[in-house]
Amino acid sequence: RRILTAEKSKVASPSPGLFSGRAVFQQETLSLQISRVSTADSGVYTADFEDTSGAVTALCFHVSVWGE
Repeated sequence: RRILTAEKSKVASPSPGLFSGRAVFQQETLSLQISRVSTADSGVYTADFEDTSGAVTALCFHVSVWGE
């Protein structure tokens, strides 16, 4: 599932769905903040970075949420 799409020098556009209204992308720090998290948000997240030549680098992050 795609949470959002962000491009250099453009405002990030959130995708409709589970994280709608809960995900905020910080362009300056390349960070993603998800509010009102629950254990259902635990899982593996992937960030795809595309450079100017079109090459894509994918990074995976395992996120764990404990408690409610």
